[in-house]
Order: sequence, then structure tokens, then C-alpha cells
Amino acid sequence: MLTKALFDIAVALLLGLAAVGSGVGDGLVMSKYVEGVARQPEARGSIFASALIGVALVEAFPVIALAFGIIMLFTKGSL
Repeated sequence: MLTKALFDIAVALLLGLAAVGSGVGDGLVMSKYVEGVARQPEARGSIFASALIGVALVEAFPVIALAFGIIMLFTKGSL
């Protein structure tokens, strides 16, 4: 019973911290995008493409955390 509760808490922390980290990362990527466009408006297209790649990489982290959380939740740590 205690093991199940600890795994549930671990999954909740994993998903919660992944969401917070992703939000911070998205904010940083987009703030740098805005700074770059403000400095060099003519390079907006290439900066935007780089910003989208950056956001995609940042968003991959919570998806991976979700996969690990689901594995932990349903296997109860017996990998």
C-alpha cells in the first residue's frame, strides 16, 4: 500500500515538474525570439523557424515525462 502511494506521488511530481519546466522553457524561447525580432526585423522568418524548433524540443520533455509517468503508474515500478 505504501509503495503504491509513493509511486503515485512520484508520478504526480514527475508530471507537475515537467509541466512547470516546459512552461518556463517555452517562455524563455519565445522571449528570446521577441528580442531577436526586435533587434533584426528582416530576419524574422529564420528566427521564427529556429524558435519553433526550440519550442518543439522543449515540448518533447513533458511528453517523455508523461510516458515515464504512465509506465510508473501502471507497472508500479516493476520494470
